Amino acid sequence: MLGKFRRINRERRIQRVGRVLYHRVMLRTGRQVVKRLRLDSRNVLLFLLSIIAAAATVPLLEPTGLPREAILMASIFVIASLLWVTEALPLFATAIVVIGLQVVLLANPGEWAGLGFEIDDTPEFRFFLEPLSDPIIVLFFGGFVLAQGATKQNIDVALAGVILRVFRGKPELVMLGLMLVTAVFSMWMSNTATTAMMITLVVPMLAQIPKGDRLRKGMLLCVPLAANIGGMGTPISSPPNAVAVGFLQSAGFDISFLDWMLMAVPLMAILLAITWYLLKWLFPPQSEGINLEPEEHEITGWGWFVVIVFVVTITLWLSEAWHGLPTAVVALIPAIAFTATSMLTQKDINSLEWNILILIAGGIALGRGMQVTGLDVALVESLPLTAMLVLPVLVLATLALSTFMSNTAAANLLLPIGVSFAVALPGPGAIVIGVCIALAASVSMALPVSTPPNAIAYAQGDLETKDFILIGAIIGSAAILLIILFGAPIISFWMS
Repeated sequence: MLGKFRRINRERRIQRVGRVLYHRVMLRTGRQVVKRLRLDSRNVLLFLLSIIAAAATVPLLEPTGLPREAILMASIFVIASLLWVTEALPLFATAIVVIGLQVVLLANPGEWAGLGFEIDDTPEFRFFLEPLSDPIIVLFFGGFVLAQGATKQNIDVALAGVILRVFRGKPELVMLGLMLVTAVFSMWMSNTATTAMMITLVVPMLAQIPKGDRLRKGMLLCVPLAANIGGMGTPISSPPNAVAVGFLQSAGFDISFLDWMLMAVPLMAILLAITWYLLKWLFPPQSEGINLEPEEHEITGWGWFVVIVFVVTITLWLSEAWHGLPTAVVALIPAIAFTATSMLTQKDINSLEWNILILIAGGIALGRGMQVTGLDVALVESLPLTAMLVLPVLVLATLALSTFMSNTAAANLLLPIGVSFAVALPGPGAIVIGVCIALAASVSMALPVSTPPNAIAYAQGDLETKDFILIGAIIGSAAILLIILFGAPIISFWMS
C-alpha cells in the first residue's frame, strides 16, 4: 500500500512538472510566434511601402520627358533600393524581383499596353535572363566549388596549421600569421567560411591566454579584419568584386583575373600591415610568457587531389593571357573534377551559397537594365557632380552604406551610377570607378553587423561593439584615403 501511495505521488509530481514545463514551452513559443509575426508584419509593411514608392515614381517622372522604358526602369531601381536597404525581403529575393520586373515591364512578353520600350525595339525577355548565366556567375560558382572541396577535405585547416607553425611563439607573430593565412584564404573562398574556419583555430589558442588579457581581443579581431581585407584580392573573393567585373564586362570593359589582382593586392597588403600594427598597439599582451602553439592536421589522399586541382585552376586563372581560356571556362575544371570523381556529392553541391549567385546576378541585371533603357545616362546628367568629385563621393557613399547594410547590395546600387558617370571620362575611368567601389565595399567593418566575419568573431563573447567601431573606423578611413589618392593612378597604370 505504501509503495502504491509513493508511486501515485511520484506520478502526480511528474504530471505537475510536465504541466509547468508545457506552459513554459508554450509561453516561450507564443512569445517567439508573436515576435515573428511582428517582424513579418514590419517586413510586409516595408514591402508594400516599397511598391507604393516604385509605383509613384512613374507619374512623377512622366513630365520629365524620359522615354517609357527609362521611367519603368527607374521604378524598378526604386523598389530594389528600398528592399535592399530595409531587407524587407531576403537580399537574393530582391534580386529575383528585379529580374522578374524587368522581364514583365521591359521585355513585355505579354505585349500589354503601356509596357515595353517606347523608342527602341523591345528586347526579348531572354536578354533580361542572361545575367543568371553570366560568365562571372560561372566564375564565382567555380570558386564556391573549390572552397567546398577544400573545406570538405580539411585542406584549409591543414594548410593553415602548417603556415602558422612558422609563426609559433611570440603572440604578435602568431597574430601576423593568422592575418596572412586568413587574407590568403579569403582571396579564394568565402570570407565568411574562412573566418569560421580560422576562429576554430584561434579558440584553442585563447585557452592559453588568461581571461581579461587584451591580447584575447586582438587575436579574435585579427581574423575578421583580415578576412574582410582579403576580400579585395581577386574577382571571386567577394560578391561586390564579382558584381563590378560582371557589370563592367556588360558595359564593354574587360578585366582579367590577373589585372584585378595587380590592382587590388598592393592595397590589400598595405591595409594588412596597417591593421597588424594597430592591433599590436591597441591589444598588447598583458601577461608574461605567453607561447601560442597551433594544432596540427594531416592532409589525406583526397586532400592532395584537391590541392592539385586548386593549383591548376589558380594557375590557369592567372595565365589567361597566355593560353586564352576565359576564367569562366577554367572555373568548370574544379566543378568537373570534384563531381565526376564523386569527391563532392549532391548534398555538397546543394549546400553551396546559391543565394549569393542570385544576388550577384540581380546586381548585374540592374546595371544592364539601366544601360539598355538609358536611365543611367539620364541619372548621371541629373547629378551635381564634377569629374573630380565623383570618385570620392561614390567611395564614401559605399563605405557608409556598407557599414549598415549588405556590401553587395550597396555595390549593386552604386556601381551602375558610378560606371555610367565615368564612361564619359577619358581613359579607363569606368574601370577606376567600378574597381574602387568594389574595394570600398570590402573595408566597411566598423560594426559587428557590418559583415558576417565581424558577427562570427563577436559571437565568441570577448569583443564589444566599441572594439569594432574603434579599429574599423581607423582602417576604413585609411583604406578610403588610399583608394581616393592612389586608386586611379594604380588602376590606370595597369589598364592603360
